[in-house]
Amino acid sequence: MRISILGTGDLTKIPRFTSITKGELENLVSDIAKVIAKKGHEIVIIPDRGIPTEVAKIYKQNGGKKVYGVVPTKDKKYGIRHIQPYLPLIDEKIEVDSWYDADGEIASQGDVCVIVGMSPGIMREFTVLKYHKRYLNNKTKVIWFKNTLSSPIPKEIEEEIPITYVNSVKELEKLI
Repeated sequence: MRISILGTGDLTKIPRFTSITKGELENLVSDIAKVIAKKGHEIVIIPDRGIPTEVAKIYKQNGGKKVYGVVPTKDKKYGIRHIQPYLPLIDEKIEVDSWYDADGEIASQGDVCVIVGMSPGIMREFTVLKYHKRYLNNKTKVIWFKNTLSSPIPKEIEEEIPITYVNSVKELEKLI
């Protein structure tokens, strides 16, 4: 199974906007990585700062099988210079043309998409699943750590992209 990891790039957001402490967030990220590695699943990330990269580091330290990285190698607007330090984490690139393409592809690259936190980037990456589902018959399942959200996802969005909420890694483990 392939699991896409979405998460906030700013690691201070979740402790600032939810009741989760910095230490609890670090443990959550670590436990997610360890469970996915233990189960033998592959992961897909955008190799940039934040939760997905932290998951990938711990995943690899725990014998994780393979890390795919969605990389906009041809992007002329923003480039990829800022992600160079994270590229060694990935085992295989999924090359796309731009950051817009990367945002549009990351969630759909997994059989399951695990989401930790909320940010404008996460909303963009996650909501493109609507079109992958409608026009490409994509069946990616979304699992979101509800305890990392400051408020619920609007029902208007959930109607088109079903979400399974979890509050613990034990719950996640049962679903993957």
